Amino acid sequence: MSMTRACVLLSKIKCWNLPFSSHIANKSMPMQRQALAPELADDVVREILLRLTPDDPACLLRASVVCKRWRSILTDPEFRRRHRTLHPSPFVLGFLRIVRDAVPYASRFVSIDPASRDLPCWLALDCRHGRALFATPSPGSGAQVTLDFIVWDPLTNERRRLPQLSPPPTDRTRFNAAVLCDAAAEGCDHRGCHRDPFRVIFIFNTSASTSARVYSSRTDDWSERISIRHPRVLVDNKPWPSALLGDALRFRGLERYGFEYQLSAQRLSVISQPCSSLPAGIYISLVSADDGELCFVNFFLENSLCLCLWSRYTTYNGLPHFRVIDLEKHLPENALLPRFAGANVTGFAEGTDVIFVAVYRYANHRGDVYMIQLNSGRATKLFEGYSCIFPYTSFCIPVIDEASTAEEQQEGVSSA
Repeated sequence: MSMTRACVLLSKIKCWNLPFSSHIANKSMPMQRQALAPELADDVVREILLRLTPDDPACLLRASVVCKRWRSILTDPEFRRRHRTLHPSPFVLGFLRIVRDAVPYASRFVSIDPASRDLPCWLALDCRHGRALFATPSPGSGAQVTLDFIVWDPLTNERRRLPQLSPPPTDRTRFNAAVLCDAAAEGCDHRGCHRDPFRVIFIFNTSASTSARVYSSRTDDWSERISIRHPRVLVDNKPWPSALLGDALRFRGLERYGFEYQLSAQRLSVISQPCSSLPAGIYISLVSADDGELCFVNFFLENSLCLCLWSRYTTYNGLPHFRVIDLEKHLPENALLPRFAGANVTGFAEGTDVIFVAVYRYANHRGDVYMIQLNSGRATKLFEGYSCIFPYTSFCIPVIDEASTAEEQQEGVSSA
């Protein structure tokens, strides 16, 4: 088969505008969409499907409803293994955002459909390893609202309300929290651990110290408090994703500081930015780069909109590594107006080159949020209105994962 014909087939798969949520329900397809399928050998179809771009997993969902033969290829364990080898980065299947002006607060999950689901009274705190973490008012809260934590799996809709802390955090507590795979410290590749045990790290300020407590789904209980005294360093309680690098989880603090929790050693400490002389920018953010480095991000706004990534690791002369990206070249022409007011980073996808940036075109503008792939420079506008973004990433190909779940259920029924 010629490369031209292969490209035509790929383009047809990408252009089929099938909703993400209805790919199983829609069993029939127009005949013209199946016209090429009988003419292609299974090996040829398999090689083509393996090369569908991993940043658009909806292509595989559309391909799965072409015919039973294609679906059989996609659900083959060998195809799954080869696809993961060819595309080692996790897929961005959607994102969580906080709904602006909601009372008291609400979050929204937006998938690649692009369908969305509102989550009233759930405040998004983190999303990692196939799970999302929220704070929500405890049932029967009085005048002072106490908070519970909920862990939710967007793929299966499973949710767990964690045991209440004592004393419980309130809506006035300065805190942050993160969810992660229980085996993160042991080097899990996170390719299918969204059903395995998990932990929640809760970090908070008291009058003169910062403390951390850890929930384990294995024991369904919280650990004892671990505290450090550093009264001038505060947790940034604006929802912001933590950064996981190896055995350490980093949280953003105020000013030029942050916090690090080491998973194996169960130790909490204060960290600082790579140097005290970073150029002034609109916003300083803590992110995890796609190569596993911890980076601090800020913007230059003198001549153009430039994103600067400063590595935590220094060169031989003591200065931090840095990388400058001119975002103005990658944004649409109308993204910046003459009265351009600024920008800031609102989130990042761990283990990928994807970050999210809010651009303010003029004073009092609510902000246009873009998803930007740093390596390719491609930018996609998501919505208007500033919000912190918690990307939902996974190595699971939804059609394959669903088929595997169905097979497990059938095996369970047969064995019973």
